[in-house]
Amino acid sequence: MKEKEKKNIDDLLAQWTNAAVQVIDVRHFVLQSQASWNSYRLPASSFFYACKGRATVRLNGREYAADRFLLLHGGKGMVLDVKLTDERFVFYLILYKAKTMLPSPADRTLQNGGSQALFQLPYALVPLEPTGLYDLVVAMAREWEAQERLRAKGTFLQFVHEVMQQLMRHGFQQEQEPLARRVVRFLEEHYRTRISLESLAEHFCYSARYLTRLVKEETGHSPIDYVISLRMEKAKELLAGTDATMQEIAAFVGYQDVLYFSRLFKKHTGMTPSAFSGQALTAPAVPDRPYGKSGLSIVDEKRGSYSVNDNRYQRSFGGIVRMNKKSTRHMATLFMVSLALLVSACSGTASPTPQAGESVQEQTGTAQRELTDGLGNKVTVPAQPQRIIASYLEDHLVALGVKPVAQWSIGDGDVQDYLQKDLAGIPAIPYDLPPEVVMSYNPDLIIMDNAEMVAGDKYSQYAKISPTYTIGKEKNSDWRKELLIVGEVLNKSEEAKKVLADYDAYVAESKEKLKQGIGEKSAAALWVTAKAVYMARKDLSSGDVLYKDLGFKVPGVVEEISKSGEANWNAVSLEKLAELDADYLFVVNSKGVSKDELLKEPVWANIPAVKNGQVFDFTTDSSWLYTGVIANRQMIEDVLDNVLK
Repeated sequence: MKEKEKKNIDDLLAQWTNAAVQVIDVRHFVLQSQASWNSYRLPASSFFYACKGRATVRLNGREYAADRFLLLHGGKGMVLDVKLTDERFVFYLILYKAKTMLPSPADRTLQNGGSQALFQLPYALVPLEPTGLYDLVVAMAREWEAQERLRAKGTFLQFVHEVMQQLMRHGFQQEQEPLARRVVRFLEEHYRTRISLESLAEHFCYSARYLTRLVKEETGHSPIDYVISLRMEKAKELLAGTDATMQEIAAFVGYQDVLYFSRLFKKHTGMTPSAFSGQALTAPAVPDRPYGKSGLSIVDEKRGSYSVNDNRYQRSFGGIVRMNKKSTRHMATLFMVSLALLVSACSGTASPTPQAGESVQEQTGTAQRELTDGLGNKVTVPAQPQRIIASYLEDHLVALGVKPVAQWSIGDGDVQDYLQKDLAGIPAIPYDLPPEVVMSYNPDLIIMDNAEMVAGDKYSQYAKISPTYTIGKEKNSDWRKELLIVGEVLNKSEEAKKVLADYDAYVAESKEKLKQGIGEKSAAALWVTAKAVYMARKDLSSGDVLYKDLGFKVPGVVEEISKSGEANWNAVSLEKLAELDADYLFVVNSKGVSKDELLKEPVWANIPAVKNGQVFDFTTDSSWLYTGVIANRQMIEDVLDNVLK
C-alpha cells in the first residue's frame, strides 16, 4: 500500500471513530434491460453497493465496471451515472451525514478543508468477502423500511466498520486489480498459513477450478504448487542464512511434521535439508521467491473442507501426512518393497523379468489380464486382486463386496462416514496417497480416479509398487460408467451390472412411491457452510438423484446454476437463493447452527419449502455430498423417510 493511501485510510478511520452519524435514506434499486440512471447528483455522502448483474458506473466522470460486486463512496454534490450492460442490475444507495468530533489540531492534518473532507472522498472497493457486506446492506434496508431507524443506524455502523477493515487490508482501489494478481498476492502473503482450494474459493467467491486456471495463467503453476514453491524457497533461504533448527524452519513455513517437510524439500530440491544447508555454506544467497516446481497438495486444517474433482464433491485436504507405523510388519514391508524398487530402477524395469521358459502366470502364481486404462496405459492386473487401494472409489468397492486394504481419508483419519458400516476397522490412508505410505500396505492393485492423482511422475512411482489403473475423466464424470469400469478391473463385471440393475429397480419403485404420495413437485439440494451456500447441479451428485432418478422438477435457479457452474456444488448468492422456487429442500448443514436458527435468516423466508415446513437437514456424516450406488441409496431413503412420513 502506498504511504499516501495508508495515511488517508488511517485518517478516515479516525474520523469515523469520532463521528456523529445520521442515516438519511437506504434505497434499493432494480434496473431492467437497457435502462439507465443518468446524472443523479448525490444529495449527501453516499455508499453505492452493486450486488447483482453488470453495469458501467460513473462517479464524477470516473468510470467503473460493476461486475459481480462493486462498492463506491461519493460525497455530496457528486454526479452518479449507471448504464446497464446486462439484463438486470440491482444495487443499493445509502445516504448519510457525518460530522467529526475530533479537535481542531487533527483537522489541520487533513487535506481540502479539514474534518469533513474525508467523508466527501470518492473511492472504490471490490470486496474480497462481498457476502458479509451484502447481509448488512439487506438488513439495513429491511430495518429502514420498517421504520426501525435506530437499528438501521447500528447496522450502518457495522457496515462502515466492515468497509474500513477491507480498505485497511487492500487500500483505496480506484481501479480494479485483476483477480489473478489478487489471488497470487494473497498466496504470497499467506503461504505460511493453512490454505486449501476450497478456502480460496470461499474467500474470493469464485469456483476453485476457475481460480486454479487464473493462477496457472498468471504464474505457470496451480495454487497448490505455487504455495509449496514459496514455502520451499523460504526454507532454502532460512537453511542458507540462519542457524535455525529443522523443526523451527519446518514450522515457520507451515509444516509441523519435520519428516514430511524433509521429504517434500528433497522432492523439490533433489537433496535433504541438511545436505542443502551444508552446501549453502559456500553458495551464494538464495533468491527470495521465484516460482517453484510442481509438488504435493497444500496442507490444510485437520477437519477437511471440500473441493471439486470431476463427478463428485471431494474433500480437500488436511492434516500432516504421516507414514503408517502401526506395526513392524508395515515397516519391514516398506523396506523390502523399497529394496525391490532400487533393484528395479537399476535394471530399468518396473518388475522382475521372468526366467526363460517361465510365464508371467507361473511366476506370479495367478492369471493376469492386460487392460488399457483411461490414460491409454497398458496395465497388467491380477485376475483376482486381494490387496486393493482405490482411494475415494470405496463406494464402488463396497457395492461389489470388496474391502480395500486402506481407505481414503483426510486429516487425522477423517473418512467417508456413510460407508463405515462396511469399512469399520479398515486403516485410513492420506487422500494424496504418498508413495511410501502406499508401499507400506503392499497392494497388488491400485485404482486411481483421475489424471490429477497421477500427474507428473506419480504414475511411474505407483506403477513400480503395483499395477496402477487410472479411470480418467471420460468415465469418472458418470458414476454408472465408473462403477462398470471398477467392476471390469476387479474382474467383477457381472456383479457390477447386477448392482446397477438392482439400483434401477429400487429407483423405479421409489419414484413411483413419490409420484403417488406427492405428485410432481420441485426440489433442490443445498450445502450450507459458515461462509457460503452451495447448490447441487441438476446432473451431478445429489442433483442427479433428485432430478434424474426420483423425478423432481428442476427449479429455475438450479437450471441457471447448472448452466453456469462447472462443479458438482456451486456457490449461490444470497439474492439468488431468495429466488429459489422449490417445494422441498434437502440441506447439508455444516454451518454450526440448528435448522431453525438457519431458517430465521430473512433470505430463506419466501422459499416455498420454508413456508410449508418442507426443509430437511442432514449432517456431513450423511451421504449427500458423495456419489455412488450406496450413497445414492441412502439419499433416496432420506427423501422417502422425510417426504412421505
